[in-house]
Amino acid sequence: MMMAQKLQHKYAEEMGSLLDFVVYEARTTVGGTWDANTYPGVRCDVPSAIYAFPFEPNPEWSHFFSTGGEIQGYFVKTVRKWQLDERLLIRNAEGHFDDYADILISARGFLSTWRWSSIPGIHTFAGHRVHSAAWDHSFDYSDKRIAVIGNGSSGIQILPEMAKLPGTEVISFQRSPTWVVSRHTPATLVGSDDPSPNPAYREEDKERFRDPEEMKRYRKTVQGNVNAAFKLFFKGSSTNIDTTDFARKQMAAKLNNDPELCEKLIPKYELGCRRITPGTGYLEAFTQPNVHLTNSEIKQITAEGVETADGVFHAIDVLICATGFDISQVPSFPLIGRDNISLAEKWKDEPESYISLACPDMPNLFFFTGPNATVGHGSLIFSLDWSAEWMLQWIRKMAYEDIASVAPRQEVVDELVRYGDQIHKTLTWTGGCRSWYKANRVDGRVMATFAGSAISYEKLVNKKIRPEDFEIRYRSPNRWKFLGNGFTQYELAEGNDLSYYVM
Repeated sequence: MMMAQKLQHKYAEEMGSLLDFVVYEARTTVGGTWDANTYPGVRCDVPSAIYAFPFEPNPEWSHFFSTGGEIQGYFVKTVRKWQLDERLLIRNAEGHFDDYADILISARGFLSTWRWSSIPGIHTFAGHRVHSAAWDHSFDYSDKRIAVIGNGSSGIQILPEMAKLPGTEVISFQRSPTWVVSRHTPATLVGSDDPSPNPAYREEDKERFRDPEEMKRYRKTVQGNVNAAFKLFFKGSSTNIDTTDFARKQMAAKLNNDPELCEKLIPKYELGCRRITPGTGYLEAFTQPNVHLTNSEIKQITAEGVETADGVFHAIDVLICATGFDISQVPSFPLIGRDNISLAEKWKDEPESYISLACPDMPNLFFFTGPNATVGHGSLIFSLDWSAEWMLQWIRKMAYEDIASVAPRQEVVDELVRYGDQIHKTLTWTGGCRSWYKANRVDGRVMATFAGSAISYEKLVNKKIRPEDFEIRYRSPNRWKFLGNGFTQYELAEGNDLSYYVM
């Protein structure tokens, strides 16, 4: 949708003469992850003000952190307002046809394919089994014994919602704890004294935000605070040390300083090793009598419940798997590049890319959020905007210079990966935790996040390309043929200023 807006509106006059395009949507509507994830409590952990398209700021957000339903509604409304569905083909199970293009852009995302856990016996469970990314809204979860497997963002949001239901007993199964922290009091940014970690925007706030300049000023403040927080991801930095101390105290307070709960739920690994989540109501839920916790590894799942390594059997009625997605970056469909090279084969072990946007041996294939994207810090929305601008730089160059194909050189990507590995050693993402940033391995390579700040990524890609990093092939044997007959179309058009360069 970001790219469609640029092609249809921002650069419509130029792009209309250069290309034709179509957007294929695998789901039955727009929205991606916010259409897929509709579980109770689903909410974005990025501030609402900066989780909006740059071309469509939203002064009507209800809370500092918005619900998934509200975000989905915003996306649908934006698509309709800007008519971004004019070139959109929604999934049609009965349709089958061939299409051809000079350039292919993959915007399938990195959290698009959910999966069941590989725990032995998971498919033998006789009760109600549901995955967080395929929630069953027709089932009544009240008065049930409920197991929640997983304590990533989804599990953290689901658990307190299940605990609120009448008659439920909820048990959380988790291998290791997660940092659940509210790093500041958001309401102070709008002059309110609301102490909530997720305050509602007042009508007076929304009225002020309806002024575009006020909205911009507020968004800049929020984004500036987020960008400044990158310092806490440096191992051993004073920011990390101080914030870790603050986080421990805040988490302990939410757990009523219960020694057993604090021991089990406050991480020992570095703050920022896994994604930090505000997790409103999550820690507090464990202080309630109907919520239980076990850190013992799950041995197997049977028809009646869950057996853990400590020998305890937990009888349950509902099994909720908040076990995440296939984060391998391997595409769910065949992508075959130059010399019959398969992207799935190339990325099956450790996916590597050119600044998350392209891959060697895959000419004219660009990615939004490929390997090592800016997913660990800041707002992904802005990164998508910069990525689209980077792609458009290549599209212009290819169109104007009669280029047949472009692909990053393997040696360039090899050097980039070695550089990134060295930088990541200084960051908490390589700390002592299991994280999807490094394929859920404690000692794995960081393959999901960019080795640097969001600002450093913007400086690298926004409206900038490095042709020297690419293998470029031209349509003509003479690369200068695009210069034509020596005239430009500009000077041949009547009425144009032919001395425009005179100062």
